[in-house]
Amino acid sequence: MRAAGALALAAGLAWTNSAMAQTEVLKMGVVSALTGPGSEWGLAQDGALKIAAAEANAKGGLKVGDKTYKIEVISYDDQYKAALSVSGATRLIEQDKVKFVFGPMGSAALLAVKPLYEKNKILAVIGAYTEKALDKDTKYSYRGFPTQTEFAGPIAKWVKSNRPNLKTVAQLEPNDETGWASQRLLKADYQTAGFEIVSSELVERSVKDFQPVLTRILALKPDIIELGTTPPGTSGLIVRQAREMGFKGQFVKLGGPGVPQIVAAAGKEFAEGLICYAAADTTTKAYKDLEAKYAQVLKPPMNEFTVYFYDMARMLLEAIQRAGTVDDTERVRAEFAKLSPFPGIQGAVRWGGINSYGSNHQIITPVFVGMIKNGEQVIAGKID
Repeated sequence: MRAAGALALAAGLAWTNSAMAQTEVLKMGVVSALTGPGSEWGLAQDGALKIAAAEANAKGGLKVGDKTYKIEVISYDDQYKAALSVSGATRLIEQDKVKFVFGPMGSAALLAVKPLYEKNKILAVIGAYTEKALDKDTKYSYRGFPTQTEFAGPIAKWVKSNRPNLKTVAQLEPNDETGWASQRLLKADYQTAGFEIVSSELVERSVKDFQPVLTRILALKPDIIELGTTPPGTSGLIVRQAREMGFKGQFVKLGGPGVPQIVAAAGKEFAEGLICYAAADTTTKAYKDLEAKYAQVLKPPMNEFTVYFYDMARMLLEAIQRAGTVDDTERVRAEFAKLSPFPGIQGAVRWGGINSYGSNHQIITPVFVGMIKNGEQVIAGKID
């Protein structure tokens, strides 16, 4: 069955069926971090949309009204940088004439491009953890994954309940909009759960040698080092260097997922026991099937965020069909908002966020607590 699915997906990518040559083209865009730190998450947006597009193409195209469309995905790499995100988004809007965009992932990048989306009525499925991404005036941007506002507090309480001997926390985050927002939120969540914050450090994303900052942190003897939104590969470097410097405590990462990259950089022994936010239960058949599809469009490994953005891509394509238009994003937006709850591959997903952000443009899903065991992620808890 999986082989047949892969063949169908390949057919959608190759687009060799001559009968479909007469269809029109629906261009959809991605502007996100496709290389460098944080690219694990940007590639999740890119891969998810490409999978959904290939599936639709393999079925003969997307039927919208009395027309059928081949979906073409145009992707631009912003390298997690705001300036590149603006140039990519501008090109998608002005040159490629795209109406539907996935990304960006970085908070600074999102805040830079969101005015373009709203002004040009671009329906965007965004990333970005910053609380500034959504507000009461947001109309065309929908956040396609849960943020720390949704999952960090519950997981911090889970850690307190399941590791009662842990009392103090040192924070280590990237020195940018993403890291600043994460550090503020996680500090409050840990304190609410009953922990003491003993240090809050920021480092540049380009840093590879963490000995100076770790020397300051380890001098305070924290029970937990919280890695927050530090990219997975960088998190692994921090774990390795801290262990080599003698840290025996608990690592927690309540930010974007990426266990394979953490283990690859830290080593299986040093990564053992790390507690993390898990975006998905990677042991399920649905997840494994999605991994196989991802391997048809992008180079593995697949990041867990792909699950969310794949669900969002399917929702968006259905909204376009229900609206009966590929041009009127106001009508598509109205249908997109109605698709709640939606049958995601991990269960129902729905729109929420009115109390936190002033608009129901935030995806709401169950929360998984992950842990690294023998180099693999296992699910240690689920919070509905």
